[in-house]
Amino acid sequence: MDHFRGLFDKLDKNEDGFISTEELQSEMRRIGVEPVCEKVQAILSKYDQNEDGRLSYQEFLIYMMDREKKWKIDFHALDRNKCGAIDLEDIISLFMELGLVISKPNAKRIIQMMDEDNSMTVDWEEFLQHIIINPAENIGELVSSWKHNLSWYLPGNITW
Repeated sequence: MDHFRGLFDKLDKNEDGFISTEELQSEMRRIGVEPVCEKVQAILSKYDQNEDGRLSYQEFLIYMMDREKKWKIDFHALDRNKCGAIDLEDIISLFMELGLVISKPNAKRIIQMMDEDNSMTVDWEEFLQHIIINPAENIGELVSSWKHNLSWYLPGNITW
């Protein structure tokens, strides 16, 4: 549960003990989630139990545990070589399975979006933090948000 507290504290920028709509929107924008307002509203409508427009730690914990349960199986499916982490080749394979071609530099950028320890791999903790902020409902939606994020930050044409 410590990693849950760590992420909560990271999102609670003003350290008031709550994650506000603005704090959640800011972090989602930072990683390229679209449409931000709708995603935040969906989270709040389901998890903001007292309807005060923000998430307490307890409300956030319920959200985190739901996301963890939903994505654990997908994470293991993405980890093709079963090493406990997603790497560059896993991202390239995922895109190929979806009928998309991605360049190695773009696959590397996707890894870097999630990689907190600069290992060029994404372990379960890093992936979980990413999908807490990026509330995609399935792999296709997650890939779509990655593509959007890359096109938002990269100049010129992108080779997928």
